[in-house]
Amino acid sequence: MQRIAALVVLVALAGCATNQRTSFPPPQGPASPTIPSPGRTPEPERVPERPSEPEVMPPRSAQEASSPAVLSLLGRADTLARNGNMDMAAATLERALDLEPRNAFVYQRLASVKLAQGQGGQAEAMARKSNSVAGDNPFVRADNWRLIAEARRVGGDRSGADEAMQRASSYRSASQQLMR
Repeated sequence: MQRIAALVVLVALAGCATNQRTSFPPPQGPASPTIPSPGRTPEPERVPERPSEPEVMPPRSAQEASSPAVLSLLGRADTLARNGNMDMAAATLERALDLEPRNAFVYQRLASVKLAQGQGGQAEAMARKSNSVAGDNPFVRADNWRLIAEARRVGGDRSGADEAMQRASSYRSASQQLMR
């Protein structure tokens, strides 16, 4: 048994002791800059032109941006809200946010529920969160600014409501231009 162990150790050591060198290709990096000869102006570096990318239409509805599981929860929340069960609707929407925490449409629906519950500050906060994850989507932003305007109006902030409605109007115009 000791001879077998010694043989295994010798074979392992022999494998380590071979004098093989592995050659790796030189690293591929940016070429070194050429130094112009005196009296010569270097040519400007040419950047290949990229073809212009077609403008992608942002999602206009939750159906275009949500997974089937989230769509199911949104449908349940809508039914609960229609039946006046706002607490359960809000809880259902929060479960949807657990699945898709960057879904602007879910935050928007939660803002609507909070507004219906008389929680204007929470409604505005949810609409603002929706805007923060909506990117440049004018469809979502227009509706969020309408919700913010209503939350401010209910809270007695008339000038804030007017400002929010102006922003909603500008995003509505942007969304209509995208539709053309």
